[in-house]
Amino acid sequence: MKFFLASALLAVFMCISGPSLYAQHGAGDPGALKAGINYVWLSDSDSQGLMFQNSLQHYVGKRLGVGVNLGLLSAKRYDDAMEIFTVQNTFYMASLQGTFDLMQKETVSFRIGAGPAVRHRSEITSDEIDQGTQDGSVSHLKKTDFGFDAFIENDFSIFRNGIAGGRIGYFYYTEGTAVLSIGLHLGFSF
Repeated sequence: MKFFLASALLAVFMCISGPSLYAQHGAGDPGALKAGINYVWLSDSDSQGLMFQNSLQHYVGKRLGVGVNLGLLSAKRYDDAMEIFTVQNTFYMASLQGTFDLMQKETVSFRIGAGPAVRHRSEITSDEIDQGTQDGSVSHLKKTDFGFDAFIENDFSIFRNGIAGGRIGYFYYTEGTAVLSIGLHLGFSF
């Protein structure tokens, strides 16, 4: 956990350290701040929901970048036979990201990225396999998991410094369910 926090602080420092790191590469704006909304699928519990995320990215080379991503995910599964939500998930997620621009034009870019990830999950489930605090017929789980995330995304330049685009991401953790997300984001470059 200490390593992840130190790495996150280093990535944030690199993102805001200013154009001096990037000036030698000479291609566009060195940083970007984006906010997005994603539709998510959780494979283990067959839940679906939304994830809100914010990302900060900084180029450290002509096509290479580093960044941090913070997100909040909420997903549920409704059982028609029992007429209740049998699974409710809330995740607080963070990841460090290394990115590489596969295509970089004046108005559009396409990139891939990956990095270590951590999440704190709070779940209410009726699955008897899960261990947690029992409350009637459901279990309450609160755990922290480590893993990685990988994504592809595209950015389109809008207005003067605006960015709009899409993102497909996959989050895998050592415990708990994996997350597949598809979403849109808006932001600005600086």
